[in-house]
Amino acid sequence: MYVMDLKLSEEEKLLKNTAAQFVERELLKLEGAFLKQREPFLPPGEPPRRELDLGLKRTLVEKAKEIGLWALELPEEIGGAGLSHVSRILIYREFGRTALPFEPPAIPSIIEKSQHAKKIAEAELSMSLAFDEIHRTASTSEIRTSYRKEPKGFCLNSSGIDLFNPSSDLFILPAKERGSSNVGLFLVERGIPGLIIKDEGDLTADQTVARLTLSECMVGSEQLVGDENDVRQLIATEQLRLAARSLGIGTRCLADSLEHARNRVTFGRPLSSRQAIQWMVADLSINLRTSTWLTLEAAWKADQDLPYYSAAALAKKRATRMAFEAADMAIQIHGGYGVCKEFPFESFYRDARLMRLLYGREAEIDRTMGEKFFRTE
Repeated sequence: MYVMDLKLSEEEKLLKNTAAQFVERELLKLEGAFLKQREPFLPPGEPPRRELDLGLKRTLVEKAKEIGLWALELPEEIGGAGLSHVSRILIYREFGRTALPFEPPAIPSIIEKSQHAKKIAEAELSMSLAFDEIHRTASTSEIRTSYRKEPKGFCLNSSGIDLFNPSSDLFILPAKERGSSNVGLFLVERGIPGLIIKDEGDLTADQTVARLTLSECMVGSEQLVGDENDVRQLIATEQLRLAARSLGIGTRCLADSLEHARNRVTFGRPLSSRQAIQWMVADLSINLRTSTWLTLEAAWKADQDLPYYSAAALAKKRATRMAFEAADMAIQIHGGYGVCKEFPFESFYRDARLMRLLYGREAEIDRTMGEKFFRTE
């Protein structure tokens, strides 16, 4: 039995306010220009991918580093912020309020002893997770990449991994030992022999995807950075990050929808006076609040060294669905403006739909959680 105290500390309040001010002053003011359509009419075919200007991105990275909003999980001695789970939730929630593709990178603390750790913390090297096989169930049982021990390290093999952010310099990927149930977590460098990235394409207007294959890929012993428990912790950490981003999307959609409904007049009456609109925003406000408490509860459990994997999965499932419904509601309330690419809601809609499929799909989480109710000890 435990007593949960979710009253924010003074440090957590300061971090939350710092992140909110950064988003307001640096990101939201750039969002309109980033989303603006350059041509009156788009040419036939798929719309062009939107990318943040590299010079602008470097400037934003430096500003975020200066105020402690970068490398949130890594320890301070190597250039990180060393923040708790709750603090990271508060920060990612603020960054989730904007459609501008910029937020602190997800850099797990397990790489702090890696030779690349300092350069990653300083944003000199980029890193992404290659967890394709386990997105369906968020279980290590889905891992298909294999490894075997060699005299000078390990040999990795995989027929293909769907990879987000394929331009990264480093990738973290889980693998099972051939002939056993042991699981290892590896940090591999782009361009090493046997690692091939191909079939890169646009997943959405703001996201690329590619296929990563490993064929007799040799890595050193030092590139084994974790075990099965570390993989599970990484999954739970990513689930909490997605939940926090979803809270930001929900907050933004609710705030903008309320403002628009108050100011938009149709048939002589403001939208806010219509019962259907009132019900929609009331339902969203309730769902946003419950998602917030579920996410903070899971993060608090993680900080208290309590079991939190199931809580993180539940928070992710509930929050990402809420964000999807929030974007859908904002599109409906804004009418034709809602689906316009110069407004953030269609981008939120796509992001939320994708997040619902990452690190445990809803049906799989429901099945896993349901089984626990009838499991005998």
